[in-house]
Amino acid sequence: MNIRVDSLTKAFGDTVLFDNVSFGIRQGGITAFIGVSGCGKTKLMRIISCLDKDFDVRISGVPERISFLFQEDRLLPWYNVKDNIAFALKDVMDKREIQKTVAAVIKDVRLDGHETKRPSELSGGMQRRVAMARAFCYPSGLLLMDEPFKGFDAKLNHELIALFLKIYEGSGKTVIIVAHETELLKRLPVCDVIDVEALSRKR
Repeated sequence: MNIRVDSLTKAFGDTVLFDNVSFGIRQGGITAFIGVSGCGKTKLMRIISCLDKDFDVRISGVPERISFLFQEDRLLPWYNVKDNIAFALKDVMDKREIQKTVAAVIKDVRLDGHETKRPSELSGGMQRRVAMARAFCYPSGLLLMDEPFKGFDAKLNHELIALFLKIYEGSGKTVIIVAHETELLKRLPVCDVIDVEALSRKR
């Protein structure tokens, strides 16, 4: 079932960010929210996930389970790679399933041999891979990614995007990516694009 956002209105005091905006998001696809800083990309993602509830809208088709990949990795510094990923699964899987899932996703993101390392022992790119693995292996129907490749050089971005596409394929997840750099979209050939800046100007 596709996600539908209908008649969205969101205001901050006298400033209207979205005024009676409607759009759809394809189930099982990748959709990118683009636009300049401050146009409401992250806010729109928070509205869809109900992290922000101060708005008028009709939303349908949002899966019950949602996973997040924030701009910050938000890894637990006292846990190693394996335990950081497993922590997100402790309430939705049994111990044996967690072990199997964690082992598989660690291999998918090429962190074999680093399972017992803590975040402080990893490079920035490796930390991002742990966060990506944790978000992907959670059994959700919708994955929200807020500027997931921001702050890395071009070579590392290329590697991270390739890993993302590898674990996305066959996952069945609907993915929403907040992207500031539209150059990123050229590496996501299956990506739909919603210009949030244009939506926010529909006053």
